[in-house]
Amino acid sequence: MAKLLRRLPVLKNRLLDEEIHAAVISGMNVFVLPKRGFRRQYAEICVNYGSNDNVFIPHGAESPVCVPPGVAHFLEHKMFEKSWGDAFSAFASFGASANAYTTNNSTSYHFWSLDNYDKGLELLAEVVFVPYFTKESVEKEKNIIAQEINMYEDQPDWRIFRETLGRLYKEHPVRLDIAGNYESIQQIDENILHVCHENFYCPENTTLFMAGDFDPDQVLELAGKVIAKYVHAPRKPPVRVRPDEPSNVDCDVRISLPVPTPLLNVGWKDNHLLNGREMLKREIACTFLLDIMFGKSSDFFAEVHNRGLTDDLGFSYEAWPDYAFAIVSAETEDPDALNEMILAEAERIQEEGIDEREFERKKKAALGRFITVFRSFESVAMSQIRLSSLGEDLFSYGTVIESLNIFDINASMDCLAQGMKVSVIVANEEKNM
Repeated sequence: MAKLLRRLPVLKNRLLDEEIHAAVISGMNVFVLPKRGFRRQYAEICVNYGSNDNVFIPHGAESPVCVPPGVAHFLEHKMFEKSWGDAFSAFASFGASANAYTTNNSTSYHFWSLDNYDKGLELLAEVVFVPYFTKESVEKEKNIIAQEINMYEDQPDWRIFRETLGRLYKEHPVRLDIAGNYESIQQIDENILHVCHENFYCPENTTLFMAGDFDPDQVLELAGKVIAKYVHAPRKPPVRVRPDEPSNVDCDVRISLPVPTPLLNVGWKDNHLLNGREMLKREIACTFLLDIMFGKSSDFFAEVHNRGLTDDLGFSYEAWPDYAFAIVSAETEDPDALNEMILAEAERIQEEGIDEREFERKKKAALGRFITVFRSFESVAMSQIRLSSLGEDLFSYGTVIESLNIFDINASMDCLAQGMKVSVIVANEEKNM
C-alpha cells in the first residue's frame, strides 16, 4: 500500500477551521474533507474528460483521434449499466443515492449514504473504471439521449445560452451542446465508447473527493484498497487538441420562439486567457466587476427595474485556460432598449472605473459566500476538484479574494470589450404580428 499511496501536505484554513487531507493513490489525486458530527457521507470521482474533448492524441500515438460531439455525455449515461445489472439499483439496495453529470471539461460520478460507505465507494469505483457496452444497449441509449436533446431544445433559456456560445465561438468545441445533436449521437457505437473510456478513464486522469465524519487515514487506506483493484499499469491520459479560435465574434442574432416574454443575452468573449492562480484571480475580479455593474444592489439594476424593463437581471463569468466568457441575461418586454442600456453601461464603466467603497462591500460579501460553500459537500467537491486541476486548492479562493484591490477590478474591464460582444434576443415574433 505504501507504494500506491503517497500523502501530501494537509491543506488548512484557520479562519474557517477546516482542513482537507490530500494524497495520490495509484496516480489518482484524492482529497478528504473531515466533517465532525455529519451523518451524511459523500464521495465523488471526477474524470478530467468533458464534451470539449472530441479530438485527442492517445499516449504514444502521433495521429489525433476525432470522435462525434456528445461522446462524453453518452459515456456517462452508459457507465451505470453493468453486466450484472443496474448500478443505480445496487446503490439504492443499501440506502445510498448516486448520480452523475457531464460538463464541457469533466464528467463526475458521486454518491451519498448514511451507512455502508465502504460498499458505496467500491461500487462507485466499479461504475467509473469497469465499462460494459453492448451494441443493443448503445442503440437503445441513442433514443433516450435524443429525447433529452429535444427536451432541452424546447427550453428557451437553454436555447439562448447555446446560441450565445455559438456566436461567441466559431471553432472551439465549447460552442457545441454537451449532449451533442441528433446526427452526432447516431455515429456513436460501442467501439468509440471503449476508445474514449480507455484513454480518459484512468486514475492518472481522475480525482476522488470524500467528505464525512470519518478518520482521514482510515478512509484514505480504504480508498487505496478500492482503487488498487482497478489499477493494472500506469496510463498517461491523451493530449487534447484544440482548434485555432479567431479572436472576433459573430453578428447579433434574433430567434423566434413561443415565449411569453422576450429573453436577452449579451455575451462577451474574453481573449485574455490565463492559467493557475492568475486565471483564478481574473475570474474572481471579472465576477466582482459584473456584480458591481449589474447586481441587484447596483444603480443600473435600480434604473432598469424602475423603467419596468426587467426585474430579473443575471450575470456570469466562466474561465478555463483555453476559453473565457461573460454573459448578462434578462427577461424583458423591450430587449432592444435593455440591450442598448447594458452596452452603454459597459462603455461607461470602462471610462469611469469602479467605486472603491462598492468594491470593498462586494469583497466582504464574497468572503461570506465563500464560507457558506463548506455547508455543501457537492459544492466543496466541485470547487476543490476544479481548482486542483489548475494547481490550486479551495482555500486559494479565499486568499485571492482577500488579495484583490480596486486596481485588479479596473484592470479586468477588458473582458467587456465592445468588439468582442454579441447580443442574442429570443422573442415570440408571432405574438408581435
